[in-house]
Amino acid sequence: MSPAVLVAPARVVALLFVLVASLALLSPSPVFAETPERAQPLLWRVQHPDHTVPVYLFGSLHFGDDSFYPLPESVLQAYKSSELLAVELDVSEVGPQRMRATLDRLGRYPSGIQLSERIGPALWSQLTEASQRLGVETESIVHLRPWLAALQLVNLQVAHSDYQAGQGIDRYFMDMAAGDKPVKPLETLEQQLALFAGMTEGEQSAFLEHTLADLEKTGPQLDRMARAWREGNRNDLEAVILGAFDRQDPFSQTLYERVFKTRNDAMADAVKSYLSTRQRVFLVVGIGHLIGEDGLVEGLRRAGYSVERL
Repeated sequence: MSPAVLVAPARVVALLFVLVASLALLSPSPVFAETPERAQPLLWRVQHPDHTVPVYLFGSLHFGDDSFYPLPESVLQAYKSSELLAVELDVSEVGPQRMRATLDRLGRYPSGIQLSERIGPALWSQLTEASQRLGVETESIVHLRPWLAALQLVNLQVAHSDYQAGQGIDRYFMDMAAGDKPVKPLETLEQQLALFAGMTEGEQSAFLEHTLADLEKTGPQLDRMARAWREGNRNDLEAVILGAFDRQDPFSQTLYERVFKTRNDAMADAVKSYLSTRQRVFLVVGIGHLIGEDGLVEGLRRAGYSVERL
């Protein structure tokens, strides 16, 4: 198989469950049905050594269900006390037209080039079968690049699950912030999609291959991730998210650097800037960016900031 194994088995879709904000956030807003028992997800308060104006770090899953809500009062109070909401991507700045134009530019082959010519007959056959099962006509995927075909399958597969993009944590807080406080995106749509569009064609084919292999095996992984998020179980979150990357495989390590390490460093710089200028900020990013040795929590702690779990 070329390149070597992308990530551990049955994990590709689970990883995208927390990583692909740019696709998940474009679903309709939900109506929440509250459950009697509150979730207890991870929340941290970060403070500068020289003053006490905090930045709050709250980990998101970009898809959710009714069991995520209501959020704990400590989380809601941290949000309400903040001057600014910081998110990975502000969907209100994107809109469906820009999304479509960007996907067409980054995710489609030029006229005359077809996906079936680039990935081989066996993989094309698997892709068309999976697409038809999920209600997608073959004509709509003919000119997609492999990475976009994979993401389309992921979005459709999750849409058939109990988890919905409209109930993701990002959407919840952006809806709450509308007319209430400013929203600051940490990344652009182009930056997020470039994570995948920047792969070589061989890497994209491997990404598609593994996505297809994992597509129908992801229910337990998604359930485990959602349960660990609700319970604030950091160890289990690290195992299911960060443990999916094979550190011995060069491409898997490259993907980890691209998806987490580089982005985490940029997010940490944003937090440091907020702290230096004494802005009280509630920051919501995928939970995978907050955990692990390369996550924001440990990185900011090593840099000398006070980081306390609430």
